[in-house]
Parts: sequence; structure tokens; C-alpha cells
Amino acid sequence: MAAALCLSLGALSWLTAGCASRPGKPPAAEATAGRGPAWPEPILPARVKVRLSTKGGPRVITLPLDEYVLGAVRAEVLPSTLRAAPASRALDVQAIVSRTYAAANLGRHAADGYDVCDTTHCQVYRAAAAGEGHDDAAARAVIATQGKVLTFQGRVIQALFHADCGGHTASAASVWGGAEAPYLESVDDWFCARRPASAWTFDAEEGRVLRALNADPRTRIGTRFRRVEVASRDASGRALAVTLIGSNTISVRAEVFRAVMTQAFGPRSIRSTWFEVASDRSRLHFSGVGFGHGVGLCQGGALRRVEARQTPSEILAHYFPGTRLQSGLMGRVRPDVGERLFAR
Repeated sequence: MAAALCLSLGALSWLTAGCASRPGKPPAAEATAGRGPAWPEPILPARVKVRLSTKGGPRVITLPLDEYVLGAVRAEVLPSTLRAAPASRALDVQAIVSRTYAAANLGRHAADGYDVCDTTHCQVYRAAAAGEGHDDAAARAVIATQGKVLTFQGRVIQALFHADCGGHTASAASVWGGAEAPYLESVDDWFCARRPASAWTFDAEEGRVLRALNADPRTRIGTRFRRVEVASRDASGRALAVTLIGSNTISVRAEVFRAVMTQAFGPRSIRSTWFEVASDRSRLHFSGVGFGHGVGLCQGGALRRVEARQTPSEILAHYFPGTRLQSGLMGRVRPDVGERLFAR
């Protein structure tokens, strides 16, 4: 699933550049972050203003922090994980990540009168469904992790997550550019690499691709389509830049290309930027692995790690290296508490 998809929540020869199919034994469970300077306890928001997308139009509600976190956990975790018996520790992991994300992004949409939205632009939120209540597995996970957030050098981090990294996460800088965040670097994920569901394919007619590209000013190439080429890749094997060749030739970030394509063809079309593209007459064939932007927590890999009896703190230390799991204090967030990395 992710975020933040997650919601956003497969092998060809080109996969050998990454780790989507790696034999051998898994590495030992990673240790949690070591001790260091005594950073102050982070101050967390008591309440969050959330914009809801409803049939009657958008509306803004104000929720206690952990009530919002509970709605995010229910929306961002697979139903099978929510219903697992005994309850999966993956719910604890998601509760910590969703709480951290909320604290770091308080006021993301302040200019519009609310803090966060209920879509993948922030993290997905939904109210309780039939059969869900304050004593179900998700609620127990939120209570068990109450107040816990991830920090880096005393600041609440940008706890990004996605459904499936395909065997190797991506760094935030390689996906979006801008400031480098040490805790959002690319890390190997042997556990996710074992998931057969990582592979995907997508075919589309060139004419439909041309219309999709021309619908966005960032990818507009004119009246003629010739081809799509991967111009560069990061260390994991994901596309960094894509060249679009038509009446005009332009180069865009691969994540921009993916966003434009998924806007036109849906979220299960170009599921990640870890792909190859080939042409066959008037059709384009995409084949790849992973689901989502690939930065931060891999939900598929985290679930496998839970099954291997890693603890939530060990799991989080792997995906967010150098961070600490701290207990925050409820109250108003100081302006410098959240890590601000990306343009809003």
C-alpha cells in the first residue's frame, strides 16, 4: 500500500542488477540504532485536522492523534493482515510509521485549512468499517505503541512507506531529488525479494500512451509518438530518468512518468519505476517489480520480517537506518520537530 501509497501495497535478466531474486540465507536481523546523544522527547500533536473525500464533497474533521493513526493503519494495511490470528506485529510497525508520518506532516495542507488529506498524497485514512472497533487488532496495535515515533537527531522523521520494494528500496533523493535524508537511503531487502507477487506487466497502445503524456504539461511531446527509453538508473536498478521521444523529445524523472501513466491507466499499470519497456508494433510492453515509490518502509518486506520473528524496532531500524524509536509527549508540535524534506 503506500504513502504514502500503500495502499500501495517479480525474473528477467535485468533483475540481476538489483536483488529481486537472491539465493542463500537471509542476513541476521539488523540491530536497532545505537546509543548516542540524549535528544529531547519529541512533542506530538494532540489533534489532527483531516480532509475527507466523501460522496457529498470534501469535508474537514478534527481527530485525536491516535484516532487518526488508527484510521490510517486500517486503510494502509492489507485486510488479511488486519484479520490475522494471532494479530500480526506488522500492525505495530504500521502504527508507529503512520503516527510518525502524521507528526512530521502536521500542517502539510495548512494553507487549505487542514493538516493532512485522506489520499495517497498524504497517507490513506478511513473510518471504522462494520465489525471494527476499539478492541480489534488494529486498535490494540495503536494502543500498544502509543506515543512512539521515529526520530533522527531529535526530529520526527519523514516516515515514508510503500507496498513492495521488489528487493531493494530507493533513496528519497534519487526518486524526487532535493535534500538527501540519511535515514531514507537505499537499502537491500532480502525478505521482500522472496515475495513472488513482486513481478508485474502492463501493455498499452501507443496512441493511448501519447494521449496520456500530452494530458500533462510535464510530459507533453506533441502529435507524434516514437518511443520511451530509460535514460538512467539508480543503484537498485530503478529508472531515474525517462526520455520521451515524439514530435518533441524531453527527459523527465521516472517518478513523474509513473505518476502521469497511473493517472491515465490506474495505480496497477506502472506500479513502480523498476521496469523495462519494449515496443511491439503499435504497443508498449512494460515489465517490472515492486509497487510504489520504493522509499522507506517496504510493507511486503516488513511482513516477511515479522514472520521471521524480527521485532518492530529491528524492522524499523533496517528501513530507516540511524533513527531512534522514542516516546513523544502530547501537545503542540514545535516548528522544528518534524523533518521537512519535500515541497508541499
